[in-house]
Amino acid sequence: MRLAINALEDELAPAAAACLREGVGIEVTAFAFPDRLDDGLGERIQAHREAIEGVDDVSSHGPFMDLYVTSVDPAVVDVCRRRHEQALEASLAVGATIYVAHMNSIPLIRNARYRDRFVDACVAFWTPFAEHAWENGATIVLENLWEPDPSLHVAVLDAADHPGLGASFDNGHALVFSDVAAREWIEALEEDLLHVHLHDNDGALDQHMPAGRGVEDWPALLSALQDHAPDAMVVLECDGLEPNLECLRAVRGLLRGR
Repeated sequence: MRLAINALEDELAPAAAACLREGVGIEVTAFAFPDRLDDGLGERIQAHREAIEGVDDVSSHGPFMDLYVTSVDPAVVDVCRRRHEQALEASLAVGATIYVAHMNSIPLIRNARYRDRFVDACVAFWTPFAEHAWENGATIVLENLWEPDPSLHVAVLDAADHPGLGASFDNGHALVFSDVAAREWIEALEEDLLHVHLHDNDGALDQHMPAGRGVEDWPALLSALQDHAPDAMVVLECDGLEPNLECLRAVRGLLRGR
């Protein structure tokens, strides 16, 4: 399995060293935050290049807080576009081949017009980014957050039909916000599933704990990944280096036990 860990910026150097030692990839997260994009971005890019040199598999998490790329207000969409342009260019500059962005749909809005408009607006926003990423050797992946099932994911990717746009599945988000088991998400996304976030929680709060500390059915989840998305980048996304290394040991142990 193509394993990786996420790295908080203040743990970047030790996290990168751990990735080299463990033979896994890295997901950088600094470009997900607006203050990191506005203050010292050039120096931050250079620091990332130096820290992750030699790590073969690199992804980058884009901005996500308060960004609604499908807003009916073009001024809001312009802000989203500017933030993602900044973050994607920084991500490409440090060698990321996967750029992660949240879907950010609002399931509390329950009418067909919202869903249809969301799909159209999502495709219109992300297709130019996907084209640019693809031309530069990278792929945009859209990650589930509040979505109750994978159908919206599937609808967006089918409508876009672009090789530079794929899916990311976050099992922790699905545990909290969906009643659909991880295996069913993975089976539905299948060939579009290029990236995964793995962590555990109690089913009520998005706690980002190591595997085995919450309620996830890990044998079923890992089996589904091996069956349906064996080439996906699988990022262990706990809150810190030590929890990520604990999660790495747990996942490797589960994989050996299959």
